[in-house]
Amino acid sequence: MLVTTEMETQENQVTVINAGIRGNNTSDLLIRVDKDILDHDPELVVMMVGTNDMLNLPKILTLMQYESNYQELITKIKKKSKLLLITIPPVDNESITKRIGRDLYGLSSKERVDVANTIIKRLALKNKCDLIDLNLILTACGGATENNESIFQNMANTNAIDGLHPTKSGYLTIGSVVYQAIACFMPNVKRIFCFGDSITFGYRMAGEGKVIGDSYPAVLNRILNSTK
Repeated sequence: MLVTTEMETQENQVTVINAGIRGNNTSDLLIRVDKDILDHDPELVVMMVGTNDMLNLPKILTLMQYESNYQELITKIKKKSKLLLITIPPVDNESITKRIGRDLYGLSSKERVDVANTIIKRLALKNKCDLIDLNLILTACGGATENNESIFQNMANTNAIDGLHPTKSGYLTIGSVVYQAIACFMPNVKRIFCFGDSITFGYRMAGEGKVIGDSYPAVLNRILNSTK
């Protein structure tokens, strides 16, 4: 069940809704896109999905199925809303291998993520969608490592074998980047749905699943409404 916190609409205020659910892949998003997104009159949907499709063993899809699902999501959403696509973040190969015990279909975790992002970029170009290359940005910020300073959760900074979910600092970076894209290309939108999996949900963050706390939708909400 989707749990969101929606701010009361006031003059010049932007409504941001956290529509991320832990463990979701593109098949899950297709199941709930109407009920959770399109039935609620979005002006802009910010979509980031693919980590589970690539790396979560119970949710893994073939690359062909991932691309097909992703294209169907684009088609459905663009009929009713503006759409901003986001590439999926980098991961720490060593941590992911510890979690799942092996490589996947002969590819490392990083290679699976890279292939997914190639698909996202291709579909963004094909469908004339705005795109944030978040993977490139977060890699430039140090990427996912096992160091305490990493912007991704790991044993050193959260006492968890993770390697793919951002820290508070990582989410602050994501929210800021999404804000900059909206301010540049879609400055007048008032109703924004952040659609995705546990990275959108804000796994292990204060206010997870909401637009208060430290998830990227919460960061986005604060920035957008503090500038009004």
